[in-house]
Amino acid sequence: MKPKAMLAIAGAVGGTVLATAGVAAFALDGDGDGSVRPAANARSYQDAAQIGDVLREHGATGCAADPSRVECRYAGRYVAATVITPDLGMTVDTALRSWRTGVGQSALGEQGEFAILRGPNWLVTGPGELIAKVRPALGGKALRCDKPYGTCV
Repeated sequence: MKPKAMLAIAGAVGGTVLATAGVAAFALDGDGDGSVRPAANARSYQDAAQIGDVLREHGATGCAADPSRVECRYAGRYVAATVITPDLGMTVDTALRSWRTGVGQSALGEQGEFAILRGPNWLVTGPGELIAKVRPALGGKALRCDKPYGTCV
């Protein structure tokens, strides 16, 4: 076999392996606790009302909502959700950059850990315990942040 043909075959096999690994990385979500489980499916929402219902079903209280946003408390801690629609002029990625800072928590004097759950067109933030409870119902990818203006993974 010619050297060029072997190189082409090696490249094709390598590309297939990398593509398979890439699909596995997107299909699996590590929790940081040593376990890996399938990533939850998440759907888009037209407004925040249904997300607010899920938050209330899992213990959030005092929720105030408008079509694009819900703010609640859970065990005395700040909880918020937003649905990002095209008319808002931002993307989920743009909003996530701000939410990762924990500016909402910090403004309320909260300095502890928090988590963010990200869906296709929405974000939810609050204590990690609540995010873990609502994730099976909402789906999405969870980020855990050690404190406002800290590190999120």
